[in-house]
Amino acid sequence: MWRNILVPTDFSGAARQALQLAVRLAAPDCTVHVMHVITPTESDPYSPVRLRPEEQARQRLPEEVTDELLQQLIQDVASEHASIARAWRRASDVVGAILDYADTVEAELIVLGTHGRRGLRRFLLGSVAEAILRRASVPVLTVREQARVPEGIRHILVPTDFSNDARMVLREAARWAAHFQARLTLLHVLAPAVVPVSVTEVAAVYEVMPGLQQRLEEELARWLEVEVPPSVQADYRVEEGPVDLTILEQARQQQTDLIAIATHGRSGVARWLLGSVTERVLRQAPCPVLTLRHQPVPATSAMY
Repeated sequence: MWRNILVPTDFSGAARQALQLAVRLAAPDCTVHVMHVITPTESDPYSPVRLRPEEQARQRLPEEVTDELLQQLIQDVASEHASIARAWRRASDVVGAILDYADTVEAELIVLGTHGRRGLRRFLLGSVAEAILRRASVPVLTVREQARVPEGIRHILVPTDFSNDARMVLREAARWAAHFQARLTLLHVLAPAVVPVSVTEVAAVYEVMPGLQQRLEEELARWLEVEVPPSVQADYRVEEGPVDLTILEQARQQQTDLIAIATHGRSGVARWLLGSVTERVLRQAPCPVLTLRHQPVPATSAMY
């Protein structure tokens, strides 16, 4: 499915999780590239030299220490995988260096840890990871340090808001499901209705709009019919509640191995944008999360 997977590392626990996940996903003919960006030592709390506090290490070049750490990481996490490549780049722009290296090795997937060493904001969302999610031209798979790294991909949860970006994500998730012979669930979450009812009442969306659930289910079924091959076992669900919390609860209940979600929503509003639903899912997901960058829709394209 992939020929090259890139795993940027800051040698944190989350980055170790990312490498472990990439190795589990990669076929024997796929090369996993592990790379570290060396930034100016005086301003970088993650300098490889700082990770080797002994006096002898401080007398060595950061490149030497980095290569040693990369070699040790590969030996600890991925020693049985035949195709592992290690590299480092010296740059002040971490994100630019990572994306440039991804282009150089023609990476088709970036696997990224979302927590940095000592809780600092190097690979936290809002910093390097978020910038990569916004700028990468290939799918990005993130994994939190506290998340479960699945042995394999058996169930994929795909939240949708019926936007074009969500359709794009469903297509990619269907490709994963076919490759890993995984079950796929297409989920739409209705946020609680804001309607002029008595404060002593709670109005469900379905009560306010009779027939809505049936129409949503029909649309979900059409999406599956059009975008998911018949060989993939797929179903759909309509749930009501806070969007991000409902997605996370469904992932836990169904023991999901992968959540696939878009980073932009319909009309560019901040509903599924990073900073809103998608970011909250990324920060709390019990499993890895696959995201695809927003692609502008041509003026001649049909809107769904």
